[in-house]
Amino acid sequence: MARPKKDLNFDKLNSYLQLKSSKRMCALLLEVSEDTIERRIKDEYGCTFSEYAEKMIAPVKLKLVQKAISKAMNGDNVLLIFCLKNLCGWSDKNEVVSVSEPSIKIDKHDEKL
Repeated sequence: MARPKKDLNFDKLNSYLQLKSSKRMCALLLEVSEDTIERRIKDEYGCTFSEYAEKMIAPVKLKLVQKAISKAMNGDNVLLIFCLKNLCGWSDKNEVVSVSEPSIKIDKHDEKL
């Protein structure tokens, strides 16, 4: 006779995943094995732990970006600079990139070598 399925508290799991907890940490906190977490997620949602964790952290990431932009727009210069660099691709340094190949000149003296 097989062992009974261990219940998984998805509310607690979701709250841990919103803090970007690892599968190992979730297993320790929920007192289940990592395999149990994988199996329950696969059974319930048809995806892997990594895919599920990404879904749970997505709203948190969005809220953080919204908060950062809001603070930047309301005068937080540090966050304004951070947002410009990270969201808009701005940079502190100007880099000159050559798009043409350098030409090579051969002197008459070099031809004899």
